[in-house]
Parts: sequence; structure tokens; C-alpha cells
Amino acid sequence: EVTQGFYESVMGVNPSKFKGANNPVEMVSWYDAIYFCNKLSIAKGYEPVYSVDGNTDITKWNYTPHQWDSIEDEITQNSSANGYRLPTVAEWGYAAKGGRYYNYAGSNEIDEVAWYDRNSNDKTHSVAQKKANGYGLYDMSGNVEEWCWDSFTSQDRYRCGGSWRARDYGCEVSYSWTNAHDKYDNIGFRIVRSVK
Repeated sequence: EVTQGFYESVMGVNPSKFKGANNPVEMVSWYDAIYFCNKLSIAKGYEPVYSVDGNTDITKWNYTPHQWDSIEDEITQNSSANGYRLPTVAEWGYAAKGGRYYNYAGSNEIDEVAWYDRNSNDKTHSVAQKKANGYGLYDMSGNVEEWCWDSFTSQDRYRCGGSWRARDYGCEVSYSWTNAHDKYDNIGFRIVRSVK
């Protein structure tokens, strides 16, 4: 999961409720997440993935992060770009399973792999404190739910994995959806790159 320290190093601000440099960033909308991806891609010299009306330059998007705004113009994804992006739901599910068919990402025993309503003390925790899954990935069940690229409707985007406030069944390798401009203290994101 993208940590608050990493997010702040790119964006210059930490919008999270539960402060901690190694805790997952939260209180970020889906729009904030794609904005972050393009900004990081440009900083690292990669081709940005996301465009608003054909423009990958975030300064031309007419969008201010963390303000409950929406991007009203058409958002597209360049699948051949090598920059940072949100995973698709299919990619997220494949990665979360870690090559196995557990109920949760890395185990059938939720306490081994997830911060959820029974062990979280009503807050997020530092990333990578629980057991990794078969691909060496942490926190794909619990801690914070994670935005994905896919849309459910024109305004709703998928989120996966459950969070610190979810019950055990909410942390299974599964998905739900939320309005793309919403920001909650239990939703963050992780990033991927397509390497060709």
C-alpha cells in the first residue's frame, strides 16, 4: 500500500486521518490516486498512464487534489504507457491470491494477514506488519481498502480488500465500489507498472 511518507514526498501533503509515515495513506479519492500516479510517473521519467481529454499533464486537468472535486472530462488510460497506475480489479485479485486459493490474501486465518475490526483498535497500522501472501505482497486484506482502475458506473470505481473497520468476510479477496470523489479513512491504494 502507498504509505503516507511516500505520498507526501510526491504530493507535498498528507491528507490522512491516522498519521504515521509508514501507515497507508487514506482520505484520498480515486481522482487523487490517478493524479498521484501521473505526478510520480513524470517525476521518475516514465510515460504517464492517465489522460484527461487526451492530456497527461496534471496541471491541465482543472483538478485540485483533496477537495472533494471530480474530474468532469473524459479520463482514459494508455495501456501501453510504462508509468505508474492503479491495478485493474482482475490484476488486483490475481496479485492478492498470491498463487493460492485462500479466503484472505495469504491465509485462511484472517489474523495472520489482516488488520480488521477485531484486531485494529479502530485505526490503520504500519504496512507489512502481517504475513505476506505467496507473491510477497502485504496488506491486500485489511488495513485499508484499495482503489482500482475499473468503473462500476460512470461515477463509481471499484475498491478491493477490506479495511481496519471491516468484518472478517469483508476482507476476503473480493471487491465493492464507491463514488470516485469520495474520501474515507479506510480507503487507500497501491500502484503498479506495466513493464514491457
